[in-house]
Amino acid sequence: MSRKNNLDKFRDVLFTDLRDEKMQDLTPVEQEQLKRYRFCFSYSLENPSIPDKVLRDYLMSEFQISESQAYRDIHNIRILLGNVRNAGKEWIRYLVNETLKEAIETAKSMGPKRLKELIMAADKLGKYNRLDKEDALEIPWDDILPIPIEPTNDPTILKIKPLENKEAEIERLYKKYRGEIELEYIDYEEVKNDD
Repeated sequence: MSRKNNLDKFRDVLFTDLRDEKMQDLTPVEQEQLKRYRFCFSYSLENPSIPDKVLRDYLMSEFQISESQAYRDIHNIRILLGNVRNAGKEWIRYLVNETLKEAIETAKSMGPKRLKELIMAADKLGKYNRLDKEDALEIPWDDILPIPIEPTNDPTILKIKPLENKEAEIERLYKKYRGEIELEYIDYEEVKNDD
């Protein structure tokens, strides 16, 4: 079974109860692998900024697996569920935006004497959200169509003059280069192993 098909199989049962009938299709080795994936995912959720090395060490000590197997498990769980760290960054972005909005509201409610703080908070909010930079151009991926390529054996497409007698040219080249190959046969002695 290919690795992709195997990961698809795990995706279908990743959060399924161990007593479910779908779980009966998994071999004992796959069931152990599934337990490691679940552990890896739940640990990453609890500690989104945990380095892979620390997660590797926990996997190795908890499940008595090799270092390379631990890294494969971490890689596979990232494929299955995405990187939890990115979700953590999005949450922090949200918090920063909300805090800056609250600072702006507080500065507004304090009146004109807090105008400087209001301007600073609005400036930080704009810079943090990169409003001072131009938006990147979006590439219309759906509009890009691949060039239709049709295989052909017609050399005129490349502006090459076709051969009139292909078989004769093949025979001529065969005779020309056949004589240049020199094979030298050498006698050899059988090596005997005294050990």
